[in-house]
Amino acid sequence: MDKRIEKLKEINIILSKAISKSNKFWFEHILPSQSSTLSFEEAEKELNAILGEYPNDANFWRMLSNVKTYTMDYADAITALEKAIAIENKQKDKTQLMELSAHKDVVKPKPKVKKTTSALAKKDLPFFKYHPEPTLTGAFETDNVVTCDCCKKPTDVYYTGPFYSVDDIDALCPWCIADGKAAKKFEGSFQDDLNVDEVDDKQKLLELINRTPGYRGWQQEFWLAHCNDYCAFKGYVGWQEIEPLLNEFADIETDLANAGGLSLADLPKYLKDNGSCQGYLFQCTCCNKYRLYYDFD
Repeated sequence: MDKRIEKLKEINIILSKAISKSNKFWFEHILPSQSSTLSFEEAEKELNAILGEYPNDANFWRMLSNVKTYTMDYADAITALEKAIAIENKQKDKTQLMELSAHKDVVKPKPKVKKTTSALAKKDLPFFKYHPEPTLTGAFETDNVVTCDCCKKPTDVYYTGPFYSVDDIDALCPWCIADGKAAKKFEGSFQDDLNVDEVDDKQKLLELINRTPGYRGWQQEFWLAHCNDYCAFKGYVGWQEIEPLLNEFADIETDLANAGGLSLADLPKYLKDNGSCQGYLFQCTCCNKYRLYYDFD
């Protein structure tokens, strides 16, 4: 496969994760959340590297412009988009450039310095088979020091996502999720066991619902499976993020039909990260094929 296509896929995933946890909208004049900053920096680093090899690829300049727009570096975003226009001269880019230019004088605020005294922050995070990058997907927040409702210890890595329990839970640390203490103590689960694909192994189901951080959907979250095992949740996506991956899906047409009836031709119009039609990307832990779920607000 062409190195540029492979890089485009990799950086798209990084960028979509950064955007999904940035806690801001397009041209909203606030800095992205601290938890997303590292992902934006990683995407920018990868883009600068690949542009050194392929300076005439407009796709990478567009992506760099997107990064700079989210981080409120509007002058740099304009420069990158102008380079894309010089290469391909697309009307869509010109329209976006006009919109960008209207924000060029907005002053970027100074980032708040994160202070933490949490001893837990120095510990390695546990690995979650079905949610392997929870800080990148935004499942774990890292912008404050809180007390875990389960172990009562301070932590600056914590979960506030879906948890089905009669108790009112504010935050859970990764370690109480991974060892099952949180689910056991509060008799709860992180995923409704009725809203999962069928897998012929009860232990895998228990690992998913009791020891795996969930994700946030517009409606009821659904967890996909493949190769008789639950898939890994990879993040929140729109058409822009999945288009380079279309050849790597197990059966995207079936996924679309099962989720709500959209066709592949509908996706460029409707599917948008942080939009009214939100996509959720999963990947098989066995064959690495992708699967897609989506819902509407």
